[in-house]
Amino acid sequence: MHAKWHFTRLSLTFPLAFALAALVPATNAQTTSAPKQPVAPVRPVTDTYFGQKVVDPYRYLENLKSPEVKTWMRGQADYTRAVLDSMPGRKAFAAEELRYINAPDVTIEDVQLAGPWIFYRMRRRTDNQPSLYVRKASGGPGRLLLDVEALSKPGHHISLDQYTPSFDGKYVAVGLSPGGSELQTAHIIVTATGRELPEQLPRYEGGAFSPDNKVLYIVELQKMAPGESPLDKYRRPIEYRHVLGTPVSTDTPIIGQGVSAEIPVPDYSVAVAIPLPKSKYAMAIVIPGAGVYQTYYIGLPSALTTHTGWTKVAGLKDKVSDFALQGNNLYLVSFDGAMNGKLILVNAAHPDLSKAKVIIPPSDLVFSGGFIGSDVVHQASDALYLRVIQKGQGRVLRVPYGPNPKVTMLTQPGDLQVDSVSTTQSAPGALLDLESWTQPGDYYRYNPVDNTSVATGLQPPNSIDPTNLEAHEVEARAADGTMIPLSIIYKKGLVLNGDNPTMLIGYGAYGDAIMPAYERRFMAFMERGGVLAVGHVRGGGELGEAWHLAGKGPTKANTWNDFIACAEYLIRHKYTQPARLGIWSGSAGGILIGRAITTRPDLFAAALDTVPCSDMIRMVTGANGPPNIPEFGSPKTEAGFKALYAMSAYYHVEPGVKYPAVLVTAGANDPRVDPWQGAKMAARLEADTASGKPVLFRVNYDAGHGLTDTIHQQVSDWTDYFTFLYWNFGNPDFQPAVLQNQTASAK
Repeated sequence: MHAKWHFTRLSLTFPLAFALAALVPATNAQTTSAPKQPVAPVRPVTDTYFGQKVVDPYRYLENLKSPEVKTWMRGQADYTRAVLDSMPGRKAFAAEELRYINAPDVTIEDVQLAGPWIFYRMRRRTDNQPSLYVRKASGGPGRLLLDVEALSKPGHHISLDQYTPSFDGKYVAVGLSPGGSELQTAHIIVTATGRELPEQLPRYEGGAFSPDNKVLYIVELQKMAPGESPLDKYRRPIEYRHVLGTPVSTDTPIIGQGVSAEIPVPDYSVAVAIPLPKSKYAMAIVIPGAGVYQTYYIGLPSALTTHTGWTKVAGLKDKVSDFALQGNNLYLVSFDGAMNGKLILVNAAHPDLSKAKVIIPPSDLVFSGGFIGSDVVHQASDALYLRVIQKGQGRVLRVPYGPNPKVTMLTQPGDLQVDSVSTTQSAPGALLDLESWTQPGDYYRYNPVDNTSVATGLQPPNSIDPTNLEAHEVEARAADGTMIPLSIIYKKGLVLNGDNPTMLIGYGAYGDAIMPAYERRFMAFMERGGVLAVGHVRGGGELGEAWHLAGKGPTKANTWNDFIACAEYLIRHKYTQPARLGIWSGSAGGILIGRAITTRPDLFAAALDTVPCSDMIRMVTGANGPPNIPEFGSPKTEAGFKALYAMSAYYHVEPGVKYPAVLVTAGANDPRVDPWQGAKMAARLEADTASGKPVLFRVNYDAGHGLTDTIHQQVSDWTDYFTFLYWNFGNPDFQPAVLQNQTASAK
């Protein structure tokens, strides 16, 4: 889209590059004694859904304000920290992890073009978080625009959750939140001087500037009254018109529930209306939940003040997910009759989809990769640039303006794939973030005049990144015969002896695709001979919307069955064995991990179940539950209940089963997955497993979903994850001293 709207709570996404929740920073002290792991009492609550009784033994853990629950969670956190910190090899591994994560002198991410400027987040090696920088697109040094480091204190960090430049780059709106809570306050900065405007915008969810820079259109959560139900937190977001330099109290509502009769907005839907640069039109979009299509309206800019004059362009049945407007040419990405997506063109003055012209017909090109086609269309002065997926690789199509464009695919150097695209309507070409499983890559500037892509040097190379990695793309046969793409990355010279330490990861939700990306947090593991495997399971978007639907709701079992098939492939082809196989995912990927270990507990040595969705039936009782009903289902319908029960790992944990070792995590400030989800899963596994293998539960009290963790937290996180695996792979360097001492004392 034209504006970077970040409706974060509409999803539980957990892409590969996101950091996870951690505990307090590890001390690495080699303690010789540990507190006892607290036991959660069993207090069963029985519910009946459509004639089926469901017993919930730890319902009371959902009351996070209860002193008893707080004490239990603190006790779990203290015990986990003491055990993990007592591993003799932990300190050395943490140093390796930090060395690789800090390999570059500077790390660049989230690059955006706006007018003559390039905005980007940059973290210097000595920084704990990235800050916001800007430089001239024509070249020259970067300049610090927002120092996030200076805003934070030890144990209480402030995060830059998002930023949005104006169309010409004159201003930039930044959303800041404390402790990973994602409860943002927006600040407006003047790019040329770094001066901040006096107003601060509370409960901020995203925004877009008017082309004349006089107005910032903001989405704002409603103000919660004391004692109000958490279900109301995201129920009725409203978009407001904020005139720059005026008090926030004078902002006027533009769109939302009850604001405009012409645009109905259901509960838990986000509605936005934005004016468009170089256009006489404005667009309004209603997003009814996570991972679903959207409704579009078009109108004149006057509709942004009068609330009337909107014409409906596309409804949910039209399956439209993205758009661009150039003059009267309205381009739409549609999945109607096209499981991989297509690009169509209508007249903005009379937007009749029945008369739409197909610009790019359906093919093997997938117009998705994240939330059903979002972030596909990028608009420059010369053309549209579309990020698509072809055979698991990110590609870019160039679509010149006009009714009969000659569509071309940009060439990319080597085996690098496109991770992201940035454009500005004031300049031709595009900025491409290119990387692969084995190469960190750089940002490349594409010039349409000579059809070349040249590295900008924004991300400088370094001498620490390994150059001896190789990646292989294979397929695993699922139980129903479907071939599942599986990416395998490791050091050159790996011997397939069936004894390599291996981490298998996946996700499989919302149509989100795990794309090839160079991840430094895995390097210390792979340099020690570890194998990283990525299962592109159904429920994701790697192979289009059909792939998503094949792992959604009633078909969700395909997600974890595909994952199991990937694990069996790795074992059958001698990469590893069950005693050396660990698995990881988080958030909605908790469904994947939880149901994999409850379906095939014999297949894995250890599982990392981070900020997980574990009790999907009860998920709707949390603030972020209702927006996710379109993806997972509702317990109020029989079909929805059956699907939710099947995907709820918590209800499939059985006493006396020999489960693998499991590390469960939670973020105390998590706005996406309630911390009690992980708490209930950990309590049940601790009580029921008969394997004698550890089940640990960590809680980070300075983090939320983990999307904006500091570098110190990330190093602690990934050190814990890998050393937990090594411990349960039997590596003698990672056997916790406190547990050995307790065993010796017992004897």
